[in-house]
Amino acid sequence: MNEFLIAMSTAIIGGLIGTYSGARFLNMREESKMKEVRAIAIKALDVLKKYSKQSYRNAENDFNTSLSLVEKRTVLVALHKLGIPIGIPSDEAFNIRKVYFVDTIIDEDVIEDIILQVKKGYCDHLFYLDPDKHFTANYALYALRNAAKKYVTEVLAKSTLDFSHNIMSSPINWENMFSLGELKPIMVFKDQVNIPLNFDVRGNPQKDKIESLLKEIELGLWDTYLMWNYEAYQNARSQLQLGQMFTKLPINMQIPTSNVQTDSVKNLDNRGTERKC
Repeated sequence: MNEFLIAMSTAIIGGLIGTYSGARFLNMREESKMKEVRAIAIKALDVLKKYSKQSYRNAENDFNTSLSLVEKRTVLVALHKLGIPIGIPSDEAFNIRKVYFVDTIIDEDVIEDIILQVKKGYCDHLFYLDPDKHFTANYALYALRNAAKKYVTEVLAKSTLDFSHNIMSSPINWENMFSLGELKPIMVFKDQVNIPLNFDVRGNPQKDKIESLLKEIELGLWDTYLMWNYEAYQNARSQLQLGQMFTKLPINMQIPTSNVQTDSVKNLDNRGTERKC
């Protein structure tokens, strides 16, 4: 009996030790693997940090040559979700071999803050996400944002406004810069940004307003207008203009429907009386 208990105890203790050791080994291996991934992310961020106070565009070549395809696939989505402005050119599909950055200035403090988050393991769940799926899922939206930024930099920023006649002069044939698929949503966007607020007293575009517009586009604040169907927008605008015209009519021209019906009844009554006579 004692031998049986000893054998059972040994088996149980051995099983517990084996399970604990196995779990600890797997945990240590996973932690070691995650440290390697964090190191890759920090390596990528260090490349960007070298270009502090410069545009992210200046770091593109260095970033793409410093990291292998495997390294970029491992950390690219995490970097994007942490605030690195990775974009897609409007005339190209996503290409992992040539990562494209948005033309914004690199802030070293922001990069340092992201590095700290990575070191502490706060972003481990963002690694290994498929970049092709992540970036192509929102490709249409990225393309529209890029088209809007192109309109701001190539059309609005090069236009002038005649305040006396409220006429805006834009580059000739600017529509040819866009495909038909880009042009329709751009027409909606154009109506919203072609306003005197974006021009100075001499009718020239204000640089700070243009820069602000570009940042707002990147943040997605203009997505509602970029995703609005152009025909639906025209219809809504026509109804609004019609309502505004009606409210501006003189009071004596705004005949209530009830009065029209009453006058018609009176006329019919008079006609009936005349027949009786």
